[in-house]
Amino acid sequence: MKSILYRYRHAWVFTYFIIYLPWYFGLQLRDISFHDVYVTIDAMIPFVSWFIYPYIYWFLFVAGTIAYLFFWHRQDFYKCVAFLFIGMTICLIIFTIYPTSFDHRPVLEGNSLSIYLTEFIYQADKSQNVFPSIHVYNSIGCAIALIKCQDFKHSRIMQIFAIVSALMITLSTMFVKQHSILDAVAACLLAIILYILIYKVDIFQIEKRVLQE
Repeated sequence: MKSILYRYRHAWVFTYFIIYLPWYFGLQLRDISFHDVYVTIDAMIPFVSWFIYPYIYWFLFVAGTIAYLFFWHRQDFYKCVAFLFIGMTICLIIFTIYPTSFDHRPVLEGNSLSIYLTEFIYQADKSQNVFPSIHVYNSIGCAIALIKCQDFKHSRIMQIFAIVSALMITLSTMFVKQHSILDAVAACLLAIILYILIYKVDIFQIEKRVLQE
């Protein structure tokens, strides 16, 4: 048991959710005025119900990426969660200071599975605190982590898989009318900044610290 605990001691980073979850859901419960991030181009993006599948796939993509890195590549795991958690915290700060919403959902009609799933998401997830989109940001972060992972650096298949996954998830946020295009753009810009800081500059010197452990 001690050897297992030592081997997976990097699980301490998940204590972040003790802060994140109450903060996020607390913001969702606020009864205040939200700024509508709707722009003209959003009207040109149609509602496409089947995009709910890549939207929900986000949960599997993020959880699967983190789990793989956690068990097999501690260095890449630390970089991935640093990217995700710092960005998520920045998003929460923005949500706190600048509350946003995107309440432009269509009237759902039909009996297909995609319609039922969309209806479930609409009921479970308010379209509030949307700028930047954490959905988009985390999908980009996980795609980067997979591409940079030691196991997949030279794998064209994994690179395509990661990029397509992030792209489809990003598009899904707009085609199921959960987010404005502004939310996606803001998430992409934030991802670029954190990519430079975490993967290029390595401001926390993650690689050195992991090797010393």
